[in-house]
Amino acid sequence: MANTQTTTATPADTKTANDSGLTYSGALWISSVVMLLIMAVDVIPDSTIDFIAPVGLVLVALGVALTVRKADLIAAVWTPMVAWFVALMTVGQLARPTAGSAKQRELVLILHGLADHAWWILGATALAAIVVAIRRLR
Repeated sequence: MANTQTTTATPADTKTANDSGLTYSGALWISSVVMLLIMAVDVIPDSTIDFIAPVGLVLVALGVALTVRKADLIAAVWTPMVAWFVALMTVGQLARPTAGSAKQRELVLILHGLADHAWWILGATALAAIVVAIRRLR
């Protein structure tokens, strides 16, 4: 006797609203590239990190937190720190001091770039964490 029941299975690759958005690696790449561009706009004219890059970091963190897919929400919390460090170690080299040896200049750039902008980095990370928490509750 044949089984006459029919089942409707949904394909595994069907996208739902929860699956749309940036992946973990996509969020890291996009935020890093955008921060590189923003840092370049800030550093190139006067060789200092003024206010454009920190404000850009907050906007990038907010944008990533809102567009990352739900399965990869934790990526939004990591992106501000990673994106800032990548931008600081690449385009930020234009803002490094001129006195001292190469090691001293690099150390001062890293410490100065992270310490002077710590509140911006932590604020962007906290904002991303709050957005992630709200998105998880919804």
